[in-house]
Amino acid sequence: MRRDFLFGLVCAALVANSASAALANTDATEATKQASMTSPVGNYLAGRTAADLRDLTSASVYLRAALRADPKDQELLDRTFRTVLAAGDVEQAMSLAERVGSTDPNNRLARLALAIKAIKGKQFVAARTQLGQSPKGPIPDVVATLVSAWAWQGSGDVSRALKTADTLSGNELAEMFRDLHAGLIAGTTNNKAEAERRLASAYKLNDSSFVVVDAYARALANDGKTKEAIEVYKTLAQRMTRNERLANSIAALEKGEKLPPAAQNARDGVTEALFGFGQLANRGESAEIGLIYLNLALYLEPDHEFALLTLADLLETIGQHDEAIAAYERIPQNSAFKDDIGIRIAANLAMADRTSDAEAKLRDIVSKNPKDVDAIVALANILHRQKSYVEAAKIFTQAIDASGEPKKSDWSLYFARGVAYDAAKDWKNAEPDLIQAAKLDPEQPVVLNYLGYSWVDRSVSPEKGLDLIRKAVELRPNDGDIVDSLGWAYYKLARYDDATEELERAVELKPQSWEINDHLGDVYWKTDRKLEAKFQWLHALTLEIDDDKRGPIERKITEGLEPVEREMEARKAAERAQPSQQDAPRPKTDDRAEATPGKPAEAN
Repeated sequence: MRRDFLFGLVCAALVANSASAALANTDATEATKQASMTSPVGNYLAGRTAADLRDLTSASVYLRAALRADPKDQELLDRTFRTVLAAGDVEQAMSLAERVGSTDPNNRLARLALAIKAIKGKQFVAARTQLGQSPKGPIPDVVATLVSAWAWQGSGDVSRALKTADTLSGNELAEMFRDLHAGLIAGTTNNKAEAERRLASAYKLNDSSFVVVDAYARALANDGKTKEAIEVYKTLAQRMTRNERLANSIAALEKGEKLPPAAQNARDGVTEALFGFGQLANRGESAEIGLIYLNLALYLEPDHEFALLTLADLLETIGQHDEAIAAYERIPQNSAFKDDIGIRIAANLAMADRTSDAEAKLRDIVSKNPKDVDAIVALANILHRQKSYVEAAKIFTQAIDASGEPKKSDWSLYFARGVAYDAAKDWKNAEPDLIQAAKLDPEQPVVLNYLGYSWVDRSVSPEKGLDLIRKAVELRPNDGDIVDSLGWAYYKLARYDDATEELERAVELKPQSWEINDHLGDVYWKTDRKLEAKFQWLHALTLEIDDDKRGPIERKITEGLEPVEREMEARKAAERAQPSQQDAPRPKTDDRAEATPGKPAEAN
């Protein structure tokens, strides 16, 4: 970036930085409007802020506006190109890639993007030319090598394609991709023996990848080895119980139907290579490159089911819920995952604070399929978050009934219903559910913690409850919330020395928790460490805390612990005596008290 532009950024930073925070995270239309009224420096800062917030759509708008004001800034051009590509505007990104390539011939990503554009137009020589201009490093660029191999296949030179793929070596991942794509390339010429040999090698390196398993099974079936192909599919299906594509492929082979090769041409092969690496980068910390690979894959094959699912999941992971919904909605209507997709859309609506839309969508799904446990659970979770605890418990009951005979994995259903009953101050029904959850899976620390603390807090079975919490701490020793439960249980049993030890450790594990700091203040007060107690309470008030929790802590600082504690215990007893589903205080637990529906398409 040129010094004059940097100087302008420094001079304008104090003024523009606060504005950029306000500009970020708007939708594209609003961002475009704001960008037209903002200075180039302000647009740059807004773009960087939006990118930091993972709002890549807005970031691309602001950065493009900044670039129009300073089109020769190479660093800004490259940043804008990457952001626009990650945001999914691939056509615009291709135009920017041309500009990047003309001024920075060594830019690998720009060369890759232009090669992908050439592949889409079946210009295979042009694709290899673009990749040939990329700098050669000590470690081969696996994606570029695979694209080059497929470009040779597209030109009809399969021998050269295989030789290109075979240049990949040095680590298991590169070798897996080498053998996978060499097998797919061989399969395009119906060289069954070579395809099967290569794909068997890839399968040996990674038998848990759907892409590898699917390609190998199809090659086996194509060579007349249908039983072996079915067995390969079934082995993975035992681990990927939610992958409907596996079930459909097994059913097709059992009926004697043919399955086409996983890749039939260069475009298919390059799409799979890009998807494979996009899937590897499907994590928050590597979101940008993951989005780039997935968007390039979808540029070649807009209806690629797994690429769309992975893209939506990644967008959801980085908190871009509207974009995640849009990606889910792009998935073809005949998708094997259509039922799960509806649930994921509803989940993202809820996370985008569109709760009524999410609830309506889930009720529609459940009305059409009353046995869809995942949809029922998702609906119950939303009702619980809305503090409609009695209604949530009723819906969890529907999920439990639809699940049939209780299984170990059903612990979360009973636990979630128990928590809903308890929040509705219906301990009579809550306790059996919590006990059942603990019986179904005795190694779930969140259940042991909740049930154990509830027994201690209610003086029902305090010693037994303490044993459950101790076991929860053994299972999750570094969980500040659960260690806090143990300390608070000791406090309730007047074992103040033990309580001090555990609560001090809990604060070390989770120093940002107002509640743990408040508890530590209480035990300090009980052990005549009143100055330290007031310090802990004051510190609790500086942390993120709901307004209705401030009053009691402020009163403890001015009046002491005893009058506040007596009043709170009396109020708690009165609340338990008068069941109500609204605004019920939750007992000692953490935020994992919901049953969680699974995500579709376990394609990794």
